[in-house]
Amino acid sequence: MADDDKALHETLDLMSQVVASISDRLDTQSETLDRLAAAQVAASPDRVAGATAQAVREALGPDLLKIVSVLEELGGGKALLRERLRAMDREEARQGRWRTHPAAVVVGIPLALVLLLALAVPRAVAQTALTCRATGGAWYEASERYPAACMFQRP
Repeated sequence: MADDDKALHETLDLMSQVVASISDRLDTQSETLDRLAAAQVAASPDRVAGATAQAVREALGPDLLKIVSVLEELGGGKALLRERLRAMDREEARQGRWRTHPAAVVVGIPLALVLLLALAVPRAVAQTALTCRATGGAWYEASERYPAACMFQRP
């Protein structure tokens, strides 16, 4: 039984050493956590903001650089497209495609004038009895049921 007592005594002794070691470690960790909490409270907001900005920059920096480069490429493509359109306009102007054709002017202006007069003259003539009779129309005075009118008949 003496061996059993000796083994038990050694086991209890080892267990007490382990408990003491764990207690020392917990005390050390508590002290460290207390110092960290105090340092965090004492840290300036600018320092915390700087550290946060640095962490974000390291995490997102490469992706932001890719996005900026894509945007720059798109902007360059837009400028290139504008330059190509300007070059096409210069080339078309050089070839004379934007010039006015004389035949269009000779035919277009009289045709537009005839259409304008065809629409405007009858309305202007039908406004008064004098102009209606002067152009060969018959003037009818207004009555209760009908407005005044100018009528042209075939001979």
